[in-house]
Amino acid sequence: MPELTLLEQKVLTGVIQQYVAPPENVGRRLFKKKSHPFTNAEWDVIKSNRYRSSPTIPNREGRIVGQMGVGKKTATFIYVREKKVFEATTLHWLRAPGELARNKAEEHVRRETKDLNDRIERLVESYCWEALKGEITVVYDDGETAPVTIDMGIDATHKPTASPLWGGDSDDPIGDVAAWKRLMAKDAGVKIGDVYLASTAMEKIYKLAEVQALLSNERKDEYLLTGKIKGLFGFDWNTFDGGYVNYSDVFVPYLDENHMLMVSTQGSPFILLEGLSADDDAPKGHTGKFAKSWKEKDPSARQVLVEYNFIPVLLRPDQIIYAKITND
Repeated sequence: MPELTLLEQKVLTGVIQQYVAPPENVGRRLFKKKSHPFTNAEWDVIKSNRYRSSPTIPNREGRIVGQMGVGKKTATFIYVREKKVFEATTLHWLRAPGELARNKAEEHVRRETKDLNDRIERLVESYCWEALKGEITVVYDDGETAPVTIDMGIDATHKPTASPLWGGDSDDPIGDVAAWKRLMAKDAGVKIGDVYLASTAMEKIYKLAEVQALLSNERKDEYLLTGKIKGLFGFDWNTFDGGYVNYSDVFVPYLDENHMLMVSTQGSPFILLEGLSADDDAPKGHTGKFAKSWKEKDPSARQVLVEYNFIPVLLRPDQIIYAKITND
């Protein structure tokens, strides 16, 4: 009896690509996927301008207008390649006759391949948040290759620090937020849409007397029920406590409790570039996740591998403000 169709390379790759990121991966949803079939990542960094036209006298030559401020950035893709080994029990299921055995085998394979995919998606999620904070640092696990740092091009003025920090007697959260709101409008020509911050930071802000004075009972109930506040200062505030567990079994949050991230997603400013597969068995020109499976004879085992070449980039870094608001 033939083994599962699921383990055929084309089918397996299709299954992997159909998996969606875990629902807790909020940062990933801010980035739009784009195929980039080149060996290195290259993208435009677009700076908006606020210039206007001037009247022209009739029958005069049209005024030449310069191109928008566009800079080029290049970087090496972030590459990940992981696999799982299915041992003798699974191989027995694959060989056993009957629909029940086949269903049991397929369920097992799907569960384990989804776990592989979820691991990769957490890696993507972590780098999405790093990109949104202005800098990606790629740390390799071979103990030899030096870390690589990629600057996302966020201007220093878009990484402000509240002065004084919030929570003291002389702080001015309303004034700070108003200033950052004006900064986004001036530099990017857009309105802030969402704010993301850890629940501990949100709790500190929620308890500020200045904020309490602005919140209706309905908005207070909404926060207590959902962890969100809609419309405060003109945008939506979202509690986010996502993170991952590192190899030391330590939980690493994507956002620390001392900062908040303010973004506008108008015009698809954040892109997840998907590079070429580096596997010899992948179809020519393949971008996005690739998966394959093969047998080992001694000891009997089947290996399933998933590979991904990607990098999150900011086309419009002015549509981000990453602000420090509190101390530990």
